[in-house]
Amino acid sequence: MFVHAALKVSKSPLDELKALKELKDLKDRDRDRDRHGKYRASINYHLMCYFVLTKHPLASSSAVGALAYVVEEQALFVKVNSGWQYVLLGSLVTQSAPTHPTPAPAPPPPMPAASLVHKPSISNLVESSPVPGPSLHLAALNEPLPGNMHGIRRADYACYRQGRRAGFRGTFRALLTSKIQNLNSIVRYSDRHLPVVNTQGEVLFKSFSDMFVGNGALADGARIYSFNGRNVLTDSHWPQKVIWHGSRANGERALDSYCQEWQNGDPTSRGLGSALHSHKLLAQERYPCSSHFIVLCVEVASEINSRRKRETIRYNTTGILDEDDYLYNAEEYQQLLNEIFAQPLREN
Repeated sequence: MFVHAALKVSKSPLDELKALKELKDLKDRDRDRDRHGKYRASINYHLMCYFVLTKHPLASSSAVGALAYVVEEQALFVKVNSGWQYVLLGSLVTQSAPTHPTPAPAPPPPMPAASLVHKPSISNLVESSPVPGPSLHLAALNEPLPGNMHGIRRADYACYRQGRRAGFRGTFRALLTSKIQNLNSIVRYSDRHLPVVNTQGEVLFKSFSDMFVGNGALADGARIYSFNGRNVLTDSHWPQKVIWHGSRANGERALDSYCQEWQNGDPTSRGLGSALHSHKLLAQERYPCSSHFIVLCVEVASEINSRRKRETIRYNTTGILDEDDYLYNAEEYQQLLNEIFAQPLREN
């Protein structure tokens, strides 16, 4: 079907019908010959246009400047002195329903300077702000460790040293079982009712005892920081989001699954750990002792209580040294732990 813009050639309705039928028959023959070949389809298209624009009576009688539009191919041609010239069409402009402009939202108010530090919101924690009163801090060592940590005492001392460097004055131990140590008893009995918080003071558990209820379920969005301030749940420094613990779900030691008292890094040996994405601290999963995982440290006596229990005055060459400034060596720290847990219960 042709549309003429410059000069209109009048033909009878019968001629129009014949022209349409010839165009349709030509396209049907081309489609049957080859349905898939792009190259042949292009040849058939140009042959069809050549036939229509040079052989058809309607086309030959058109004046120079007339426009012809092939509807089924959506192609446009213009009549020139030497024949028909293909007209290159531009990009398609579609018609759409008129839209009513909507008012732009009001810009947010300027943020105060204190809000420039990003702190993700946590809605599922017991408390998202620091709690008043004594509490027990839970933190991770600054490096992932294999099952061979050179024993539980070395891990305890690493927790103590890194805690001191981070500014904590409490008494820390590794959250690991040993041959003579259950996980549920590493915190002094009189402090097990205290809330367990991260290094930012955000509550992770209502109490230390709650860590052994429901496999130590963590709230969604809970954050556990290392002593140097990294979130171990998101930081790539800990590619495996798994903690070592070597404990049964109720907090009792698993003698067959703690990498031989945390002194064996052999891949054939196994230790109990927990993937933190399960939101459980004490999930019962066995891992090769060669794996490098997160090691958690817990404050086993509140900072207030631990100060009261340290009654020995230390001296240096210049005089009396404040107990809070004194850094124990590994042997002295182990002796301190023994003294703390050997003391009878008493009122605070």
